[in-house]
Amino acid sequence: MPTFRKSAIVAAALLIVVHVVLLVARYGTAAASLWGDWIGSIAGLVGALTSWSASRRSGPFGRRVWRLVSFSVVLVSFGQLTYTYYFDYHQGPTGAFWPSDILVFFWAVPVMMTLFLSPRDLDSGFRWLRLCDFAQVCTLVLALELSTLFVPSRWQISEGAMAARIFYAGVAFFGLLALSFLLRGLLTRFRTARAFFLRMAAFFFAFAITSNTTLFAFASENFRAGTSPDLLWTLTDCFLIVIAATWNGTEGSPEPGEPIRPGFQLLMRFSPLLIPAIVFPLVLGIAQEQFLWAVVLVTVSFVAASGRLFVVQNQLLESSRELQKNLSLLQGITEGTTDSIFVKDLQGRYLMINSAGANLLGCRVEEVIGKDDTELFTPETGREIMAADRKVVESGKTQTYEELGISAGVARTYLSTKGPHRDSNGEIMGLLGICRDITDRKRAEQEFRQSQQKLRIHFEHTPLAVVEWDTQLRITEWSPSAERVFGYSRQEAIGRDASLLVAPALREYVDGIGHELLTQKAGTRSTNDNLTKDGRTISCEWYNTPLVDASGQVLGVASLVQDVTERVALEERLRQSQKMEAVGRLAGGVAHDFNNLLTVIMGYSQILTDGLPAASRLKDATAQIRAAADRAAGITRQLLAFSRKQVLSPRVIDLNEIMLNLDTMLRRLIGEDIEVLTVPGRELGAVKADPGQIEQVIMNLALNARDAMPNGGKITLETENMELDESYAREHEPLQPGRYVMLAVSDTGTGMSPDTQAHIFEPFFTTKEVGKGTGLGLSMVYGIVKQSGGYIWVYSEPGRGTSFKIYFPRVEQLAEAVALEKRPAGAQRGTETILLVEDDAQLRALTSSVLAHCGYKVLSAAGTEEGLVLCRKNHRDIHLLVTDVIMPGMNGRQLAEQVKQISPSAKVLYVSGYTSNAIVHYGVLDPGLRFLPKPFSLAALVAKVREVLDGSDAPDRERRA
Repeated sequence: MPTFRKSAIVAAALLIVVHVVLLVARYGTAAASLWGDWIGSIAGLVGALTSWSASRRSGPFGRRVWRLVSFSVVLVSFGQLTYTYYFDYHQGPTGAFWPSDILVFFWAVPVMMTLFLSPRDLDSGFRWLRLCDFAQVCTLVLALELSTLFVPSRWQISEGAMAARIFYAGVAFFGLLALSFLLRGLLTRFRTARAFFLRMAAFFFAFAITSNTTLFAFASENFRAGTSPDLLWTLTDCFLIVIAATWNGTEGSPEPGEPIRPGFQLLMRFSPLLIPAIVFPLVLGIAQEQFLWAVVLVTVSFVAASGRLFVVQNQLLESSRELQKNLSLLQGITEGTTDSIFVKDLQGRYLMINSAGANLLGCRVEEVIGKDDTELFTPETGREIMAADRKVVESGKTQTYEELGISAGVARTYLSTKGPHRDSNGEIMGLLGICRDITDRKRAEQEFRQSQQKLRIHFEHTPLAVVEWDTQLRITEWSPSAERVFGYSRQEAIGRDASLLVAPALREYVDGIGHELLTQKAGTRSTNDNLTKDGRTISCEWYNTPLVDASGQVLGVASLVQDVTERVALEERLRQSQKMEAVGRLAGGVAHDFNNLLTVIMGYSQILTDGLPAASRLKDATAQIRAAADRAAGITRQLLAFSRKQVLSPRVIDLNEIMLNLDTMLRRLIGEDIEVLTVPGRELGAVKADPGQIEQVIMNLALNARDAMPNGGKITLETENMELDESYAREHEPLQPGRYVMLAVSDTGTGMSPDTQAHIFEPFFTTKEVGKGTGLGLSMVYGIVKQSGGYIWVYSEPGRGTSFKIYFPRVEQLAEAVALEKRPAGAQRGTETILLVEDDAQLRALTSSVLAHCGYKVLSAAGTEEGLVLCRKNHRDIHLLVTDVIMPGMNGRQLAEQVKQISPSAKVLYVSGYTSNAIVHYGVLDPGLRFLPKPFSLAALVAKVREVLDGSDAPDRERRA
């Protein structure tokens, strides 16, 4: 708050304190009366100054009203000074005429004028209105004062009767004035005006209490100078000081909170015309004694009222003419513009559209009126446009955005500015919009942006060095990448020729390429050795293109340069990676089909086993079939692990816990001649992985280490937190820098040559004797690590042992406890209806017969379409859908979604021997889905079906039956 405003409030408080002290010390004395009147006069002058200050920090409306208030307060202060002189110094009789009597009511005329002001009255046309209003208010106050005070009969009544007469007039006048300000503040829709009128209403209510208390004391002949009524005047004046000092200057903005209602606006225009109806009966009472004054007051009042009526009528006429002019201008603008201008109702129907808008739609204006966008555009486009229009109407704000319109098969882009269309009351009655066809502009902007983007990428962001040459083969442009590749800064390279980058032996070759570019105007590609600033020789691949203008003149040459020094090594690693990926895809595809066959073999072998007597010789044969199938299933699991096509159940785990849990088992499997050393890391971070798969990784690496130490040795299992920086990541692509947890398995065995290390992760590659290994162990390890988001490297030298180091990304969550998985207790029967969809005929027949044998009603389908037909026929009876994930035409997830629409209560069980993006993402099963991997045993199938039907809420991520 500025210093002056604070000082004014402090001064008001000080005046009140001084007056209170005065009354306490000299209550009822002449001195208390004299100094109390002087304090009131000073408070009035401070109030006038504070009101003037409020006008200076206000907008147009606040400036006018506070100046009028300041003028009124000056009149009050002048009247108070006159009263002080006649009452306290002159000690004139109360029944005599005092000059201060003139201002008893007349001081309020300026502040009463604020009732007729509005933030809208900013033009000069309102000056005549305010002049007429001022004349009417003056006649009203003069009529009141004459009828109350200044008539000859006034002097013929007693002082008490006169005081009572003034008291009743004051109650009526100031009470009505306070009520008028209150109503004016409540009815206005302008925030600024409301704030002012409500403040003044509070002031006049306080003033009415103060003045009428004093007048009542005079009327009852109990008035005593120098008492508490004098303090009321000081409090009232100080109250005005606080009101003016706390006025916020930003409230001077004439922004309305809500639009003004036409009825209220009309009432405000013609309400001053009611003043003559009040003045006329007042002057009738003084006509006999003050005939001349009566005639003058009535004449002035009616002339002012007539003048106001004339001005208002003239303003309405001018407004009508201006409106007609604006309508004509608006019509000319709407028809003369190439933009589409339209108005819609709340239902989206066009109420108005200009010719340009109708032409954009390929229609005439009369063909558009009354239709909505679904009838003028394609239905889908029309619905989108209408939905956007509804959002604009609901928001109540004007919005500008781009929208697509498809009409008559042609798609166009429009820049639309739309806002709510309101009536005079501010109620939204539709939508007003302007659209411009910017299809060509958008296309040009897109092409320009693409050109700029290409240029920016070319010179700043491409990893290739960009070099431009003039016709003399001197460097004219040098990109940041060129600085990085060759080491020369832009300032060092500009203006130099090719000798800067090539050895003298290659200069003739380079000059020949440049001459060919400049004469034949055809691009060339070459690979040659180049020199860097620090003297190194690097191999670079150059892509050279002549720069030719529109006239065909060659302006120079542009070159893209790539450092390919390390490309040979990278290409070799890429070929190896591609080979591994191709083998992985082949292995995954074979495993998918093989799993179906294994499920059939395992199922029928189980049926044969269950159907043979215990003493039958065929019992051993079927057991051998089952054992062979189990071994084959293990091979498919290894193939799926290598190809990263397993379904994982990742959890936040502690590698130390996994490793320590395996310690006893490893010692028993590896043998006594090999020492197993377990070194768990301290404060080891957690990782997110499938604990069962991590166990498989540790077991396979440990068993491989055992086979590499035929004469005994030591295996070391260790874990450790690792921080891998960018330099390490560059040497071990594609690893990213970050925080990892390392799992290392090292041995003191025979080691491996570099050639062997290059192939160890390939499936079916083994260095063991025939019959002693499948060659899938390390390939499975590689697949599990990659699918878990980790990285694996091998470090080995012949005769010095081998160390496998695996890096898993560290996570911040706490590790979960590793619990044993629950296995199905046994086959369970049921009577529910199951829809089975399986494209493999043998597996479908086996599954159907097993489920039917357990009491279920089975509806079998060889494909998705057949399954949907069965579902529609039996939609009320189906309790469970058992479907393969990968099938021709439609996958299992899509089938399940359609079955859910037909039979919402049906549950779903997915079976598959191969992952698919339909139910997993990066090998992790989607939450809430039930899954049974192939190959599965019949008992596992029946148990899983029973579990799903019983409504288990826990997501199923079973890895293996």
